[in-house]
Amino acid sequence: MLCSESSDSGQDGMSPAPPMMQCRTSLEQVFGSGIRYAAEAEGATLELVSFRGSEALLRGTRLSKVLQGGGRIFATSAGSSATFGLSEVVDRIDVFLSHNWSVHRLKKFIALTCYFSFDVAASITISLASLIGLGTWFGVVPSPAYPKVLAPYPCGVLCRVLGVPLFFLLLFFTRDILARLGHAGPHVFLDKTCIHQVDLDIQRQGILKLGAFIRKSEQMVVLYSDIYMLKLWTVYEVASFLAIHPIRSMKVVPVSQSIVFCICLVFLYFYSLATLILQIYVSYSYIAFLTAFIAGAFHSVGLRQWSRDRAAIQSRLGNFSVRNCVCFVEADRALVCRNIAALMKARRVVHMDATQDEALDAFEVLVRTDLPSAFVSALGTRSFKYKQYLMFAFAAQGCLSLDYLGYQANLPYRSLLAFALLEFSLVFFQWPMGFLLMEEMSSCCLHWHGWRERIWLFVSLIFFVMAPTFLAFLTFDTLREMANESDWALVALGVLDIFGSLAIFFIASDRKGRDNRMSGHGSCTDIGTLSGTTAQLVGHAEMTDEEMSEAN
Repeated sequence: MLCSESSDSGQDGMSPAPPMMQCRTSLEQVFGSGIRYAAEAEGATLELVSFRGSEALLRGTRLSKVLQGGGRIFATSAGSSATFGLSEVVDRIDVFLSHNWSVHRLKKFIALTCYFSFDVAASITISLASLIGLGTWFGVVPSPAYPKVLAPYPCGVLCRVLGVPLFFLLLFFTRDILARLGHAGPHVFLDKTCIHQVDLDIQRQGILKLGAFIRKSEQMVVLYSDIYMLKLWTVYEVASFLAIHPIRSMKVVPVSQSIVFCICLVFLYFYSLATLILQIYVSYSYIAFLTAFIAGAFHSVGLRQWSRDRAAIQSRLGNFSVRNCVCFVEADRALVCRNIAALMKARRVVHMDATQDEALDAFEVLVRTDLPSAFVSALGTRSFKYKQYLMFAFAAQGCLSLDYLGYQANLPYRSLLAFALLEFSLVFFQWPMGFLLMEEMSSCCLHWHGWRERIWLFVSLIFFVMAPTFLAFLTFDTLREMANESDWALVALGVLDIFGSLAIFFIASDRKGRDNRMSGHGSCTDIGTLSGTTAQLVGHAEMTDEEMSEAN
């Protein structure tokens, strides 16, 4: 029970107050007069955000089950008792997955694996490649090497051939491997598995509790696509989540960005293979810059497409209309609109006596004015994080450095240290700097198309990306040669490595956007956090009968 329904007589011989009036009075005594508006909407609000009395509806699915088989669970929205059996009753949900069923399952699978499995896959890949390099160094790992005549110096090939394919295998199958080892991953909410799709009564109860699923979720992962804000359910999910949780708990994962990352990594892998094959016949310097230019051109095109998608997010949200949104099951539209109206009234955005149309109009204003800043804050200011730039650098240069390092055991100590510092700068500073400059140039002049766009990409790639990167390489390579005999050159090389890498890390790590998310800046001003009144009402719903009696 939400409040006591005692029948004590009022003062001055007045008749007992009706139960609903007593309910309001007790709430005001506990939480203050500010609860009045929320108390009027308590029935609808508690129905939206609480599982009290229906705890069995709170279910979650292990991440490994969602991702198994290449994400085949996303192939169709049709569910069955078997798919419902993939979930289990839980106390809380770790991640609420918000997505559209009209997006192809492979796109969602790639986006989810890049979000959940990237760190593990990258760490294992780099560790194994490093072990191969060390094994070649000590003569434990046999590796074919170029003759000295055809290459600047002998080098292996295993890291360049196996590095990127190994990363993709780990990226796509890490969760399956961990599940077999007993680590099934966090509990996630997926509508197909957590809401019964066959039993219509249970399904209806689960749909009515969507707000409660959101409140019980620690984090929301939005699989954003160009149609995300055109779907009524997903807009309602985001608005409900931001009404309860801070923005830092919402992670926006654009499916196009994940695909661009994978495509760029594949191009860099072929760049590495082209360098590996062609340097047998041509000087390494010539072929390296030629293939780098070609790979950079494809990379710029991919980055530019993502920059356009990113810029379109604010435009789509700015033109949002709840009445023009598409509802997958049209019969659900009335339910969603009713829930949105209840949310607006509970948030006191509109008066309790407002009509549903007035509440929907207020909701549209909130989405148009506040959600763009929320999405931009959740996305950050960079297309890729520093760790993704490092993966690009690993594919383009890191594997090559490890292949070379395995055959440098006979170098003098000083020469070996200078060589290692140069390769370190290439992987942690020079290549990430090139990718960062490429991203900046690709996001400029997005209104240009056709020949003007192609000329801009060509000029920016030559003069604003490759030229600065080449000058940095010449500086570090000159210091490497001087370091063979000069102590100060060796120290300068090490200092530049450290400061250059740290500078790129802080620039590419999007610290400003992250600080805004942590501090709450850029959040929705009206639906960014749950109001004190409604928060108290939600907490009230979770009180036990004993706590309620004591409070009263």
